[in-house]
Amino acid sequence: MSVLSKFVEMAPGHPVLYLADQAWSPYGERSLDEVRERAVAITRFLVGEGCDLIVVACNSASAAALHHLREVFPETPFVGMEPAVKPAANQSERGVIGVLATEATFQGELYASVVDRHANGTEVVEQPCPGLADSIERLGVDSPETLALMAEYVTPLREAGVDTIVLGCTHYPFLLEEIKNLAGDEVVVIDPAPAVARQTLRLVGDPSSDGLVTYLTTGDPGVFAGQVHSLLGENVAPKRVDIPAGTRIQVVVGDLTRQEVAAVVNAANVHLQHGGGVAAALVRAGGATVQEESDDWVTKNGLLRPGIAAVTTAGSMPAEYVIHVAGPIYRDGQDNQGLLRAAVGGALDAAQRIGARSVAFPAISAGIYGYPVAAATDVIVGEVLDWTARRPGVVDEVRLVALDAAVADHFSTALARVRD
Repeated sequence: MSVLSKFVEMAPGHPVLYLADQAWSPYGERSLDEVRERAVAITRFLVGEGCDLIVVACNSASAAALHHLREVFPETPFVGMEPAVKPAANQSERGVIGVLATEATFQGELYASVVDRHANGTEVVEQPCPGLADSIERLGVDSPETLALMAEYVTPLREAGVDTIVLGCTHYPFLLEEIKNLAGDEVVVIDPAPAVARQTLRLVGDPSSDGLVTYLTTGDPGVFAGQVHSLLGENVAPKRVDIPAGTRIQVVVGDLTRQEVAAVVNAANVHLQHGGGVAAALVRAGGATVQEESDDWVTKNGLLRPGIAAVTTAGSMPAEYVIHVAGPIYRDGQDNQGLLRAAVGGALDAAQRIGARSVAFPAISAGIYGYPVAAATDVIVGEVLDWTARRPGVVDEVRLVALDAAVADHFSTALARVRD
């Protein structure tokens, strides 16, 4: 809202759809992966509502997701929050600046990049502010608890001798005067909201003057209306919207047949004969029903084809279903990546069809069918992330199950690289 208020001052009447994701706040206390996945889901909703420019008016979300959002939505322009380290470093006389921000902002790649490019030898004193954004939202800017937290976080910066303080969270400008009083007259406090609003206006071009600000929240509309009145002095009637949570993707080491999920994925041969490796383990764990139903499926549908999945029940396993896909054999001269992507996508399509909200994947074809492990895990991770980004809220959890730590490391490395 600190960014919104500045933009409305510059472009009164321009239509704005403002979404407060209060069901998931505060972002600054969540993991980068959680924030990134949530940002994709919210952006998809906003684009679907007709927004042609997205302002990521949150430092934590910008740090975690801005680069990723631009890749997932290449046709949509984004304006993000970047801690104002450059102007702070340029105007600092003593060469010591302080940054007030959330842990998520400090952990993000964006913040590290900004400091690396713009600090110019200036000493940067980082002050994480756990609980402050949440206190501003729940208790208000004038509450004793909020003011006590603010004093707790500003005091170390003053003692460190900073002459400039950067506000690295869009909640903090609502405490601007208190921060200035705590820091002292000789310290300059930089609020990035006006610069973000100016950049937004530049991209908007010729602003309209016949629109309104529409307020939406994923939380309680009454609570949100009270916050808007308290912070902006406006009486509004927000609407509540539900935005499906992003898919939780995790790497685990263990036995695929013991995963407590709705469905497990099996890389099978085209005849659905389960004679070796993970496939044989699935039959042993699930009982005769897995093989019997597999035989019935082939009788009715023919050989298993790339991108097609056969679904059987899971017998005595914790899962309800086994989703069988043709594990591609790695060969020179063929589209190995395309075949493996088709297998992963086909498995997830089947999960959607049967309503399975949680799915466990093995390292499909990795080593077993001659597929190099590192290459196979890269492709599996990439397709899982692409599929779940295109269909937010369809699957709640995907487990990437490795039999040993070495394969788990490949999965984790691929997951970190593709997300970054």
